[in-house]
Amino acid sequence: MKVKKRWIILGATILLMIGLSIPEMVHTNTGTSESIGSVREGKLRNGWLIPFEGENFRYFSHLSYYILNNAYVNSKVYDVLMDAYASCETSCPGKEFMLMECTRKRGGRMLIHWTHQNGTSVDFMVPTKRADGKSSLSTKTGMAHYLLQYNHEGKFTLNPKTEIDFETMAAHILALDDAARKHGVGINKILFNTHLQDELYNTVAGKELKRREVRIKPIASDLINRYHDDHYHVDFGL
Repeated sequence: MKVKKRWIILGATILLMIGLSIPEMVHTNTGTSESIGSVREGKLRNGWLIPFEGENFRYFSHLSYYILNNAYVNSKVYDVLMDAYASCETSCPGKEFMLMECTRKRGGRMLIHWTHQNGTSVDFMVPTKRADGKSSLSTKTGMAHYLLQYNHEGKFTLNPKTEIDFETMAAHILALDDAARKHGVGINKILFNTHLQDELYNTVAGKELKRREVRIKPIASDLINRYHDDHYHVDFGL
């Protein structure tokens, strides 16, 4: 009897999760989005859903994407993201990028975020590399990735063989800047751990970032630094 009850609960849970996932499964991006208010107190109308995966990128969490509905952006930001990833196929061949949380379908407050409310905020997982060429498990932790940490040299604290690929990260930000300019969208702010910014700017692409004066916040609180070493947060300005 207990076994049967467990199967009923499991079946009901699976059906519930499928039901919650239907909006993303059937969503079609059409029309133009409207971002209302600010990233801290805003809404999103007619949000566009980011694909779960593309040629060189994928979304980091099924839970965040299908259940929490956190992969929506303004339609202009969508165009910027897709153009930037397309550009990175040439500038960063063989690299797979991990896209993290964006905005809820209609905007508003999100779990674990103070901002991300109007479809103009996007989190990007730091690209990583290993000297032995193996893939890093740090990219497969889902929502728990926000709890991961890197030291001031960019090495993964749980496995120093894995480190941030600063060159690829800088190249991706350059691609975002190029695409934003193309679509008449600005980059208002980038949050990334201040103790890691020298490593970023010392790369070839990082020097170009500095020359362009792409705004990465140079000073941040200890709290912001603690939670922005595993990813970089970008606020786009429409």
